[in-house]
Amino acid sequence: MNRELIYINKDSEIPLMGVDFLGVIDRGTNIIELKPLTLCNLKCKYCFVSANDYETNFMINSDYLVENVKKVVEIKGEFDIEIHIAPYGEILLYPELNNLLERFSNMNGITTISMQSNGLLLSPDLVKMLKIKGLTRINLSLNTLNEELACYLCNCNEYDLDMIIKNIYNLLDSKIDILLAPVWFPGQNDTDIEDIIKLILNLRKEGFTEQQTQIGIQKYLIYKTGRKLKKIRPKSWDYFYSQLTKLEKKYNIKLKLGPNDFGIHKRTSVSSLKYQKGDLLKIKIISRGRWQNECIGKIDDNVGIKILLKKPLIFDDGLVGTSVTAKIIKANYKDNITTALYPF
Repeated sequence: MNRELIYINKDSEIPLMGVDFLGVIDRGTNIIELKPLTLCNLKCKYCFVSANDYETNFMINSDYLVENVKKVVEIKGEFDIEIHIAPYGEILLYPELNNLLERFSNMNGITTISMQSNGLLLSPDLVKMLKIKGLTRINLSLNTLNEELACYLCNCNEYDLDMIIKNIYNLLDSKIDILLAPVWFPGQNDTDIEDIIKLILNLRKEGFTEQQTQIGIQKYLIYKTGRKLKKIRPKSWDYFYSQLTKLEKKYNIKLKLGPNDFGIHKRTSVSSLKYQKGDLLKIKIISRGRWQNECIGKIDDNVGIKILLKKPLIFDDGLVGTSVTAKIIKANYKDNITTALYPF
């Protein structure tokens, strides 16, 4: 399997908007979501993006990323902006995280810097760096307090739960807020979800505030391009929320979180899609994608597009630089992401 790593900088010609797994995602709010890399240290059985299976991985130059974010902030307004770093992978593998956080902490208008992590690479020294460089909150993917089950779900041989708990305290003592974000797998980790709720409640009893110690239970979803747990079927949204309501009453804790809980509000959208599903579009191919049947195209200097190659066609380096006419098969107006098919 090809494990090539493509490093994206300004000279690469790859725009940082428009592709779901790379760069900058704008959903028309004060949150700017970033995806700086696709590398991951785990191969979780439930990963909705199949991280750590990619034939090609990507990493973005931090200065190039900051340059793009600065343009977005200027459009949205230099006030009350949150940077949320949520890659299709593990952000603690990003070697330029130090520079990225420092640049954002010194940028006008950015008041919150948050990121998602599985937490296994945290250490006391790393926590100190994250604090010094301005991290506000870390969302930890913690699905159970049972090491055996954690190893199964994360598809790993060792899962140091004690170290994760110690680093939760290190983060809180360093004034970095935490949000524990377990995925609820019906019939698999039902009691574990309650254990994590109890952990949050115990932290609050020890003097940490609700803002410092949040929990956001996620519904298990199955995606076409993701991995899925055997014999586990997602429940309906109605059932999911009814269960959360029961747990809220049982433990006297708020579990149904919404935009207001994170200060999310509407703001100017950087761009709006001009295309609809079914439209034909002339696109310049500029790079291979994560898979053999995927590549990255450029609509213009600012907007890229993911192109799926219709089987049996697979990517060949000879495609780079060519212009093709592709058919839009997905146009997500919420986050300005498009996907096209070639040939159609």
